Amino acid sequence: MGVTAAAALFAGILGVVNSDLFTVRVVEVVGLDGPPADEITDAGDGRIAPLPRKLTPLDSQQIIEIAQVPTESTNLFSLKLSGIEKRLLSHPWIKGATISKRFPQTVSISVVFREPIAISQNSDGALYYMDSDGTPFAPLNLKSNSDLPVLVGFPPEQVLPALRFLQSWSSLGLDPKYRVSSLEWDSEKGLQVMATYSLPQSPGRVRVELGSSFTTDPEAQLGRLREVLLYLSKNNIRARQVFADLGKKIVVRIARSS
Repeated sequence: MGVTAAAALFAGILGVVNSDLFTVRVVEVVGLDGPPADEITDAGDGRIAPLPRKLTPLDSQQIIEIAQVPTESTNLFSLKLSGIEKRLLSHPWIKGATISKRFPQTVSISVVFREPIAISQNSDGALYYMDSDGTPFAPLNLKSNSDLPVLVGFPPEQVLPALRFLQSWSSLGLDPKYRVSSLEWDSEKGLQVMATYSLPQSPGRVRVELGSSFTTDPEAQLGRLREVLLYLSKNNIRARQVFADLGKKIVVRIARSS
């Protein structure tokens, strides 16, 4: 009798587990915020409105398509999540994924996107988003109107110091009026920065020569760049070039229109 009862109980459990009640029918994506990166909005007068700097590179439907969760055919109890996670992580924009089963019929997906902090240019001239660990991970989306700084000519060993320089600059809280738009490395001249600063009529743009102490004393260079831009802005000077690689001495080449 005991064996019969156990067999009946097992059969009952097996029947419930394999019943249509637990067939996967819903896939939900949680935790997304912001528009997808390729979404362009109209400003109302025929112009394209600029998109915010922080974008959601994929929308919910795109994530569901990448995940390829089998619906209407697979039981939630027998569904393996490892394959879904592998497919999600194969996408260049997805850094991490959390997948869970929500009974009776739902698979819930949450993803963490890579956050680009710069744009890198490879030897062929192609532009890629770069994350904080220095990895170029996805081609630049020209529709996103990104204002991320561009890194040009940096050897691999100097990419991470350049990114730390940018992160330190952002931490000063001077954006968006004072912005580093590009960093370029020259084997002879060292670090050259194209920076934007605030002026009454229109923003000033100036190339700042910071020299070869870039990798040895980044804080000093950061301080020089900050003081130069604040001085130019305060005194309403439209400069063309700044030489801040001469120790305590700084030389400013003024634009002819100033």
